[in-house]
Amino acid sequence: MRSMGLMRCLTCVLLGSLALACSAGREVEVSGEVAAPASVMTTGPILVEFIDIVDDSPEAENEVVHSLELSAPGSFAEKVSLEGDKVLVRAINDKDGNGACSAGEAWAQTEAEIAADDTIEPLTITLANAACP
Repeated sequence: MRSMGLMRCLTCVLLGSLALACSAGREVEVSGEVAAPASVMTTGPILVEFIDIVDDSPEAENEVVHSLELSAPGSFAEKVSLEGDKVLVRAINDKDGNGACSAGEAWAQTEAEIAADDTIEPLTITLANAACP
């Protein structure tokens, strides 16, 4: 009877360990700066989105896994839980506050590879007046 309890305990420990080992996500420090040249007038918040690139095929719908808001162009540093080997960082001068790029709002994005040590070189995202993606 005692060995049955021990077996259950060992099974729980083993299953718990496997669940942790199967999780592909890891915390990645993503830092950089959102810049705006003099030709781009920014007003209101800058929405910064972090998109986990799990599937880089053209039809893939990779999701926003983290976001933050800057009051003006400037630097950021965030720990982001990512599963893929790349991250896409998008910045939008979200003048209308709808959480998306709208006509007339400056925006930019950049993609970065995640190194083996779960780091990314600091990014520079320069806002531009361009059609929304």
